[in-house]
Amino acid sequence: MAQINITATKAPVMPEGRDSVLDAYDLLFRWMEEESLKAYEWYMEEKRSKAAASKVLRALSIAGLTLGTVTPAVSILSGGAIPTESGYVVLGLAGGFLLLDKGFGFSSAWGRYMVSATKILSALKGCQIRWSMLLADWRGGQRDESVLIEEAREIITGLVVALHETLEGETAEWLSEFHQNLEGVRAMVGELPGRSIAG
Repeated sequence: MAQINITATKAPVMPEGRDSVLDAYDLLFRWMEEESLKAYEWYMEEKRSKAAASKVLRALSIAGLTLGTVTPAVSILSGGAIPTESGYVVLGLAGGFLLLDKGFGFSSAWGRYMVSATKILSALKGCQIRWSMLLADWRGGQRDESVLIEEAREIITGLVVALHETLEGETAEWLSEFHQNLEGVRAMVGELPGRSIAG
């Protein structure tokens, strides 16, 4: 079962001692690796549910538009048994399904989630490859330890920055879209006679 929200966890306790420098950095990297994977899995799970809702609403809208369009012809063929005016009701429902999709942001959400998941996975894979190469050099004693320590810090910091920039960027985009949708609803309701939303 997918987690409801992306959660934060405590940083691991680093082992002490000069001989455990590699283990300390590796532990820190594995922690950030797990945090990145949790965020990636959350976005992918949420993307699936939002995409499913979007497809259902859009399919219903297309079906409604089709039925509403052919209703006059069906009314003639049925000898008036099906009122022509019923087509307006069906067209209204079709428009309502589109408004539901836009209002709740199902279509835009799954698009944002897919982009965010891709960014996280791309950053993670790049860091994983660099980290594996660093470990090989470190254990093989091929490079100076101070250089390897600096590179380890760079890799871990880069992964942290990439993850948080993705999360913050997606959240900012969602907030902007939320305000735009709210203003759209205010405008639509405000145009109805005798109705308004308090600003």
